[in-house]
Amino acid sequence: MGAPCFTMVDNALKLKANSIKFVPTVHYWGNAQSIQRFCYRDQDYSCQDISPQNIAKYKDLLTKCVKYAVSKGLDIAILAHLDNMREYTWRNILQFSPKASYGGYSYKDVVLKPMADAVNAAVKPSTKVIFTLNGETGKSVSQYSKQWLELVPEVRSWLMAGGRLPRPNANIAVSLNYNKLYGWIDFDSISPEYISKNFDREWKEQVKKYPMDLPNMKRLYEAIDVLGVSAYPPLTPTFKYVDLPIALQYHSQELSYAGINLKQLLNSGKKLVISEWGVGGGTQDGNSIAKSLADVAGFPFFGLWYPYADNKNPWKIPDYAGYRRYLYRMTSYWLANGGGPQFPVARIYVWTAGSWDALGVHYKSSDGSGSWADPSIIAMVAQHNSKV
Repeated sequence: MGAPCFTMVDNALKLKANSIKFVPTVHYWGNAQSIQRFCYRDQDYSCQDISPQNIAKYKDLLTKCVKYAVSKGLDIAILAHLDNMREYTWRNILQFSPKASYGGYSYKDVVLKPMADAVNAAVKPSTKVIFTLNGETGKSVSQYSKQWLELVPEVRSWLMAGGRLPRPNANIAVSLNYNKLYGWIDFDSISPEYISKNFDREWKEQVKKYPMDLPNMKRLYEAIDVLGVSAYPPLTPTFKYVDLPIALQYHSQELSYAGINLKQLLNSGKKLVISEWGVGGGTQDGNSIAKSLADVAGFPFFGLWYPYADNKNPWKIPDYAGYRRYLYRMTSYWLANGGGPQFPVARIYVWTAGSWDALGVHYKSSDGSGSWADPSIIAMVAQHNSKV
């Protein structure tokens, strides 16, 4: 955080949106499936042990940047993230309770409390807040649903403390990936279409082996205000307008196995927000540019990471750049029509990091040789946002 955070707020302001999403991230030492202890990573990529002093420092840094965004008239979205310090692993398969102690501190202590306190200290009563308790932690949410449910009113009270935020503006969300959302069920293919077609079979074969608390998961979804979903849209290069909700259809399908009816929840007044969205143009290992346009469209969740380099820029390939513009243009039309019709989308937050950053928000998304951003997409998004 610090100066780079202010720079990213300024970059986001160019998009003329009325809301900005922060993704404050806490790291942990452990492995793909378990946590040993938490830490706060600094700008030098070293990870500082958790202590009361470092919790306060983390909270204060986040407060300053959120307050800067609020001073510019922006509403605030928080998407709490948890990453492995040793190597890239997907938090969706991480087995942890948000209230259990790992090395002396819990997720609640080091992630949720300082983030909520930072928002509380930064907002005005008129600021609309969406505070998402998690990002893609499916195994944890499906196993420890009761603990996550207990956190909903507690975190909301932190946001509202001291009368800083009225109840209608203190919105709590949970965000899971659009598929594999329980974190437990394994598949022998990464194809989203394959997973959808075979979900029922794999669920029936595997569900009894795992400690999922589905009744409380349903209660959790009934208790939150906003339903978040990471929904990088798996499409084809020539997709049609009607194909855009495919990730939401997959999400609805899988939620139904916990007795959660996505359409009914939206009809009851809850909002649907796409917490992460975009197209990365990379390979599964994150080291190379996608081999084909079909891979770019079909596996948008694969991309490349920092530092920027021209040989890691898929958007220098004209067909790839053209597809990305087409995706943004069609999505703009879709949102202008309510993002429905089956599952109306209140808003989309683009993942503006690495090669997914079409909007040039991240301060490391370009260097003197080039950029992952696309000026035509930036102009398109700014024009869209100026009308809503």
